[in-house]
This record gives sequence, C-alpha cells and structure tokens, in this order.
Amino acid sequence: MPGSPEVVYPPPLGSPPPTTAPPATAPTDTGTGDVAPQQVLLGAGAVAVVAAGAATLTDAGSVPGLLVVALLTVAATLGSLRAGHRGLRSSEEALASAAVVLAAVAAWSAGDGPGGPSAVLLSLLAAVFVVLGLITRTTLTWPIAAWGAGQGAVLSALTGSGLSLAPHASAVLATAVAGLVVTLAVRRAVAAVTLVTAAAWWVTGVVEAAAHVWTTESVAAALVPSALMLLAAGALLALRRRADLLPLLGPPAAVPVLAGLVAGAAVAGLLQASGPVGVMTSGYLGLALATVVGAVASPGPAGPLRPSGLAAAAVLTGLAVVQLLGSGRWSALAALVAVAAVPALVVAARRPSDRRWALPAVVGCLAAAVLLTEADGGLGSAPAGQLLVLLCLLALGAGTALRGQPAELPLTWTAAAVAAAGLAQLVGTGHLTGLALALGVVGAGFIASGAVTDRARVRAGGCAALVVAAWLAAGSAGIGVPEAYTLPAATVLWLYSGRRLASGASWPAWGPGLVVAFVPSVWLAATEPDLLRLVLVVLAATSCATAGSRWQVQAPLVVGAASLTAVALGRLVVHLPLTGLLAVGAAGAVMLAAGAVYEQRRTRARAAFARVADLR
Repeated sequence: MPGSPEVVYPPPLGSPPPTTAPPATAPTDTGTGDVAPQQVLLGAGAVAVVAAGAATLTDAGSVPGLLVVALLTVAATLGSLRAGHRGLRSSEEALASAAVVLAAVAAWSAGDGPGGPSAVLLSLLAAVFVVLGLITRTTLTWPIAAWGAGQGAVLSALTGSGLSLAPHASAVLATAVAGLVVTLAVRRAVAAVTLVTAAAWWVTGVVEAAAHVWTTESVAAALVPSALMLLAAGALLALRRRADLLPLLGPPAAVPVLAGLVAGAAVAGLLQASGPVGVMTSGYLGLALATVVGAVASPGPAGPLRPSGLAAAAVLTGLAVVQLLGSGRWSALAALVAVAAVPALVVAARRPSDRRWALPAVVGCLAAAVLLTEADGGLGSAPAGQLLVLLCLLALGAGTALRGQPAELPLTWTAAAVAAAGLAQLVGTGHLTGLALALGVVGAGFIASGAVTDRARVRAGGCAALVVAAWLAAGSAGIGVPEAYTLPAATVLWLYSGRRLASGASWPAWGPGLVVAFVPSVWLAATEPDLLRLVLVVLAATSCATAGSRWQVQAPLVVGAASLTAVALGRLVVHLPLTGLLAVGAAGAVMLAAGAVYEQRRTRARAAFARVADLR
C-alpha cells in the first residue's frame, strides 16, 4: 500500500549481515593532483590586484600611489584574516600573498632612492608579519613573509655599510642562528623554506667568522665571532630534534659532524689567538674531549653526541698538530701525540669491536712520540731504536694474546712497522753489533708469535730477521768462514719448519736446511786441503746419516750418506795423479761391466730353471 512503512526483515541465521555502502564524502576544495578551479581564480585575482596596485606607483615615492597600495594591502590582509576564520584555506593564502607582495612593492617605492627600502622599514614589515602569523596560525604566508622581510632588512643594513670583517660576520651569523631558531619553531612547510634560506647565511657566516678568528691575534676580537660560531653549530645540531626535518638533513651523521667541525674550529681559533700556550691547550682539550666521548657517548649511529664530539676533538687536536709542525716544536708535539694514545686506549677498552684500529693507533702514537723526541734531540738514535724495538715486542705480545680476533693482524703489521723504524734508527748509529742484537730479538719475537698463532708469514719474517742478525754478527766479528753464514741459515730454516721436523715429511722439513748446511762445506772439504774442515764434515755427515737411519728419517740419511760419499770421491779426485785416476776409472769400468754380465747370466739361469720347472 502506498504510504505504508517498509518492513525490513533480519537476515537468516548463519548468513553474513548485509553490507552498506559508505556515505558519500563531500567534495574537497582541492584535488590531490589537479589544480582546483577556485585556485585558478584566486591566483588570477591576486595577480590582478597586485598589478593594479603597482600601476598606481608611477613615480617612486608618490603619496597617492602609496595610499592606494596601502589601502589594497590592508584590504587583502583583512580578507585573508576573515577567510582563515571561515576555513577557506586557499582564499586565505591567496589574499595573504597579495598583501605581502603589495607591502613589498610599497616598501620598495618608499625606499631611499635606488638603494631600495631601508632596513628600518623592512624590520617594521617583518614585525607586522610576525604579529599576523601569531593571530592566524593556519596561514603559511605570514611567517614566510616575516622571515623574508627580516633577511631583506639585514641585507639592506649590510649593503654599503663599510663594516669590517668581524661585525659583518657577526651579523650574518646572527641572521643564520635566527633562521635556524625559526625553523625549530614553525610548521614543517614553513620550516623547509626557512631551513633552505638560512643555510646560505649559515655557510657565509661560518666562513667569514672562521677567517676572522684565524687571522686575528686578539682574544677579545675573536670572542664574539667564536661565540656566534658555537651558537650556529648548536642551532644546527638542534635541528635533529625535529623528526619531520630529518629527511632534509641528509645522512644521520652529516649534521653532527658538520656542527662538531664548526665548534672545534671556533674554539681552536679562539685559543690560538692567545699564543703558543693556547695552541697546546687546544690540542689537549681535543684529546680530553675525545676521551670523554669515547667513554660516555652512546656507540649507536643515532646518537649525535659521538660524531659531533669526535669531529670537534679531531679539529681541536688536528689544528694544534699542524701549528706545532709549522713552528717546529717537536718536543711539545711529541708530548701531545703520546697523550693521544689515551682516548684510543679508552675506545679499545670500552668497545672491543673497534680494537682493530684503536690498538694500532695506540702503538702508532707512542712510536711517533719517540721519533719526534729523537728529532728534537731529546733522545739519541740508539735509545730511540731500543725503545721502538721494545714497543714492537709489546705490540706483538698484544697481538698474540688476541689471536683469532680482528685486532690480531693489524697489531702484527703495526709491530712490523715499528720494528722497521727502530732498526732504521739503529742503522744510523753504525754499531753492527747492537743492530744484530736488535734484529735477533725482533726475529725471535716474530717466530714465537707465529708459532703461537700458527701464521707462516709471521714466522717467515722472524726467520729472515734472525738470518740477517746472524750474518751481521759474523761480519762485525770479522769471521770469514762460509759456515758462519750457512749454518745460521740452515738453523733458521729448521726453525721455520717447526713441528713438521717431528711429524711431517722429511724432505720439506729437513731437506732445505740440510742442503744449505752441507753443500758449501762438502765442496770446500773436497776441494781444499783443510784437515779440520774435512774431519768436521765427515763427522757431521756420519752423524747425520746414522741419526737418519736410527730414527728412520729419509732426508738426513740420504744427505749424510751423499755428503760422505762426495767428500771421499772429491778428495780422491783432487789428490790422485792422472795415471792413478785413469787406473781407478778403468777399474771402475771393468767392475761395472763384470757386474752387468754377472746379472745377465743370473737372469738367463733363472729363466732356464723356470722352463725346466714347467716340464711335466
């Protein structure tokens, strides 16, 4: 029946409830990707109003034109405020933009001649825009316009002012700090604009302030620019507190490192203005900061304290090192470098994963301190070399104790470099005995380390050092017999073989050393009439062959027997006359022929017996 209410029955049991279509949403003012019609109209209207206002200013500073533009500016401002109150965001921004442009045109026209608007007028405009931004916090145009007017006021004040570098840099840095503070306070859309524009002020101000700080010799003159550099670094570092700005700041460590570099340069420049004492203070302050950061700062990549603190410490100490190098103050530099081992040691103790570079840095700092002290004349070449050899042994011991860990090989290579530096110092003394002793100690240390860590290259380096040490000792003692050089080499080859002498194949383990030990001596014993050498070689060869037979080791048995045979034949060949040699040769040939014939007959006889045995 018409007019009767519609009856809605519930769904059957077990069936899903009926779905209802979502309510239609009201059309928004702006699309997500297209320009809305009202935006086109608002933009065209704003341009027309601005053009009409600008056209009235036919003459710069004309009072009627300024009045017209002022009235249009006030009207656009009031319209923007009302549109914002009613929630018309596009109209609010369009009218505010028109008001800002009209105000800028009026300020330019009312300026003092061709120089543009005065700093006072632009400052007043900036204050008005700030007040408007506080009244309507939804409008983006007012804070951007306030920041732009403030920048214009500073530029107008600096243009043609004739300021020296210090106040000019201070004004630029103060503007940069103000921009970063504004960036921290405003919404993201405004913050992106202020951050980009403040970056130019920041870079310019830092460069100018650093140039002034590092060229002045007065602490008072450098105080204000240095303080502003510290403020600029702190304001930049504070930007990381806003999570919505992190994508604009680059990698996580970029801003902290940059802030640390600027802060370090500011403090170092202020301290160097006080003279050599300030330079040393800067260096030690950097080391103290690095120590504190290494002990306290969080090792995670997200924390800004560690990268910024280490960057500042590196600048403080690095600039002090450069200045000390330039002035040739080697003793002061040596003390600074020695103390630099402390923060590296703290890092190695607190973070085991960083020991692969921290422990070599400790050794390198101490070695550099020794070399710098020697360069300044506070330490002789021989004591410096001995200290470096001792430091090498300590580094080797630490690397051996950390065997299997990432720090082992870097420490071993650092120990080798320190040993080379120490041996170079001992070479300069001209004392071969001391050099040989140091080489022997270094070689023994590397052999022991290689044996414990089972690294063949480390053992090989130690063996080479021992051989050279033995040769130097023999040369310095005036020993000319070849055995003084061959026997140490053979001994070192057996040391390199190590455990393989007892359990490995005999030729790779024993063979090289036996050949080096016997071949030169056997040749000399066979060719020279030296009874003592002959007796010693025969005894050594006999002992070697007997020992090889006793313990069933092939290489000593063969080398000993071959050496004994070679000596006997050599002596026979050298000392028999020609007729005797011919007789011996003929006898040998006859014996060989007889042996061959005898073997042939035995072979035929065995074949004949075999055929007979096959008969039935």
